Amino acid sequence: MVTGENIGDLIAAADVAADDRERGIVIERLAALGVERLHAPPGVAFDPTLHRAVSLVPATSPADENTIDGTVRPGWRLGPDILRFVEVAVKVPPSRCPPRR
Repeated sequence: MVTGENIGDLIAAADVAADDRERGIVIERLAALGVERLHAPPGVAFDPTLHRAVSLVPATSPADENTIDGTVRPGWRLGPDILRFVEVAVKVPPSRCPPRR
């Protein structure tokens, strides 16, 4: 029987895999358990049901506001359940960005 801890261990292994080959093997094992890796391509609208904002980036135009600038850490889903949100950098109005030091 596969437990949540087993899946959590595999997700952690995917995060720290030494190379793409090793990571691919772990991702295949997770896929065999029904676990899907989630990505957030740049330019996609920020969706709080899938994404967690961990960084704010100034948008260069209003059309870019509240879109993904990049993925910081991929997310994972098992069926309809989010195991880990995709951690992303989000483009926001420059006034919402913290001042640079």
